[in-house]
Amino acid sequence: MVFRIVIAGESQCNIFAEVCLVADHISQNLPSFCYERIEKPVAEWKLWLCKINQKNKWHHIDSPIIWKELLMMGSKPFYIGGACEFLEYCHSYYNFDLFLSPTRFEHLVYNYGQYQRKIKQEKRLNSSSQIFDYQNDVKKSDYTICISGAGNPISMFIISGLFELTSGDKIISKIYIYDDDCSQSFMDFIEYECNFLGGDLSSKVVKNIEKIGVALTGTNLLIILDYVPFRSTYSIGKWLYENKKVMERIALNINASASQKMYIVFPNLGPACYNATVLANAVKSLPRSNIVVVTSDIGLDIVPVAAEIADVPLKNIFCPPVWGFVGINHLADIHTTIHKYESFDPYNRFIKVRNSTLCVGTLTPELRSMEYLMFSDDTLWTKVAERKIQKKLSERPICINKAVAVLNLVKLWLFYPDPKNVVNLGIPCNGAFGLTFGGHFSQPANLVNGKWEPASNYALPRDPNMSISYLEEIAKLWSVVMRLWDMWGALWTVEALVLFLGVLATPLDPVPQSLGGERRLYYSYALFFSK
Repeated sequence: MVFRIVIAGESQCNIFAEVCLVADHISQNLPSFCYERIEKPVAEWKLWLCKINQKNKWHHIDSPIIWKELLMMGSKPFYIGGACEFLEYCHSYYNFDLFLSPTRFEHLVYNYGQYQRKIKQEKRLNSSSQIFDYQNDVKKSDYTICISGAGNPISMFIISGLFELTSGDKIISKIYIYDDDCSQSFMDFIEYECNFLGGDLSSKVVKNIEKIGVALTGTNLLIILDYVPFRSTYSIGKWLYENKKVMERIALNINASASQKMYIVFPNLGPACYNATVLANAVKSLPRSNIVVVTSDIGLDIVPVAAEIADVPLKNIFCPPVWGFVGINHLADIHTTIHKYESFDPYNRFIKVRNSTLCVGTLTPELRSMEYLMFSDDTLWTKVAERKIQKKLSERPICINKAVAVLNLVKLWLFYPDPKNVVNLGIPCNGAFGLTFGGHFSQPANLVNGKWEPASNYALPRDPNMSISYLEEIAKLWSVVMRLWDMWGALWTVEALVLFLGVLATPLDPVPQSLGGERRLYYSYALFFSK
């Protein structure tokens, strides 16, 4: 044998001892098998493991760690894994179960599983105290982010982008993930995978939590990915009502635990502006301006198509403004979209001498709207729709633009605030652009003193087929419809209760046959609506 197995672990680790026992059994039965045992004290283990990971570019977390290397100086180590991977390796290469008794092997497997369950249980019991200890020790310049509905695939892209956001002493020190609809094992898997993205393996940046209220006490930014997708069996009213119930459930946790300075961000998922409006009405501990909906992804979806049609470099086009009650209706106005342009002002010599080696003019950078470039072409929305269909039919239909839009907002809001930047956001209306809608409405916005306000100096949409007044009327109409929906449900409940009480007040004997049938009908009717 020209290589050896290296087994390293904590001195108090039971699994480390069991793995060494397996290696010792193999070495006694196979003289060519060579292994080395590295035992580290508990106080030194994490630091030593971190150095090994950085040196070899590995991502190992627990004890033990096992690798193999050639029997020569300076040889490159080859990573095997932990105890489970080592057992599989030994079984496939050496068939060690031939000389290790089945009872002993079953004992090893049982001990390994029992130890893992014990560690997992201890982590869950100590999770609450760890969160509070962390919140007491965290620096003021560190941000804590909580992602609700983290089972959504878009959360992986958001988390990977959050790790890259830093500004001087401002960093994201903790990311809590929570999803009540996903199994605990799946959320543990997301936590395990996402912790590799940060690069700092000495501590877990991403933390899965079972109760979101514990994390909200110290959260600076809450990203809500929870929503109910539309189904063919739903009416629009039913769909909005189901989303409303989800938002009201989230509002209970926010009112009970969240800080008054916490920000809330909705990506463009489902009826986003409607959900933000419902949450803003239900949350009493936060100002409405702290809740925003990111809608720039709608503009980002059409920019590549517009660049092809107008023959303008994509890097020179700004994101189109997005208007409307996003999730119900919206308008991405390509006519008022800004693009960079360089105008040429020739000198007199340019007219006289075309091939002059001297400077013949100046290039002046300008900002122009794309209205004159898109006026004669009406194929934009057809091409955008075709691309969306292709994306849905592809193997990875996840829209990366939604994650990019969220990350851009977090970057501007927490790390690089700039009042000159204009962002498409669903925010409460304040009368700018003539909008008086009482809920969240997508419009260009600026960051003013830490709050997003409508960018009132931005141009109104000039789309010939749509106006923002129409979009506002639709938003108001749906708000009225949903209020009537709630009132209608309450009315039916009251009516059913009245009928039920009336039936109970009638004498039981004698009862005509027809009245008995009606009575049973009313009773069933009341029970149905009381549920």
